[in-house]
Amino acid sequence: MEFLTLLIVLGLLQVWGSGGPLQYDNWFYQFNEKVAQRLGRAELRLLAAIGIPAVGIFFVQLLVESVLFGLLSLMLYVTVLLYSLGRGDFNQNLQYYLNVWNLGDFEAAYKKATAIGDFEQSEATVDHIALHEYVRRAFLYEGFERWFAVVFWFLVLGPFGAMTYRLCYMAGRSDTFKADDKLLALKYLHYFDWIPVRLLALSFSLTGNFVNSFGRYSSSIWDNQPSPELLDQTAIAAIGGHNNAQAYPADKEGFIEYGQQELLSLQSLLSRSVIGWVIIIAVVTIV
Repeated sequence: MEFLTLLIVLGLLQVWGSGGPLQYDNWFYQFNEKVAQRLGRAELRLLAAIGIPAVGIFFVQLLVESVLFGLLSLMLYVTVLLYSLGRGDFNQNLQYYLNVWNLGDFEAAYKKATAIGDFEQSEATVDHIALHEYVRRAFLYEGFERWFAVVFWFLVLGPFGAMTYRLCYMAGRSDTFKADDKLLALKYLHYFDWIPVRLLALSFSLTGNFVNSFGRYSSSIWDNQPSPELLDQTAIAAIGGHNNAQAYPADKEGFIEYGQQELLSLQSLLSRSVIGWVIIIAVVTIV
């Protein structure tokens, strides 16, 4: 059921570009506001806001499991997985950013970067090098959270796992949640990410420069560093890129071209990793 769901969802993504037609989130934010009015502790608020919808999905799954020879279950699986994927069109947002980046309009590029899921505006982004590095980390983590992490928890825990991960991610990044709730959600998200982020980093090594990347990966696999940093270090090593500003092209025009090619190489690396894991899942399912 899970692999068939994955194939259907991948097909729909080719048509829609994202799970947008099913991704309406206002219900979650409104539900959280009601929860926040009734519960005082951050732990209880977050548990209720995320747990009640996720457990509700689990019980619906049990109810429809044997109905119409599993057809309703398949529809539920597809719907929940599509909803749980990342928001927006991943490739399109990158292209919009690169269009203005290539013009050398870094102020406009900075504004376009806000559409890249994990990019946060920061005063630290004061020049084109800092902007590129911020966008690169945000781009890699978005590629991870929008698909890989969701599918991992979907395969492990079914629709319940995919929904729980997405709601936890949304809670950690929504201004409708209280500050304590957001910090707690981000803490939980770090642990949700721990295993799948290392599996994706490993796939970077296998689908890129193995010698260069695996050395970086193996030395940091047990570190408790933030997920975007681990992905960034491993991916840059996998494409044979540079990890420090001193190795970048010195002239502005050269760096613009370098930045574009690096992001496109990372996009290709992510695509190869996704294809690799789809093949692995298919083999495991058949066996």
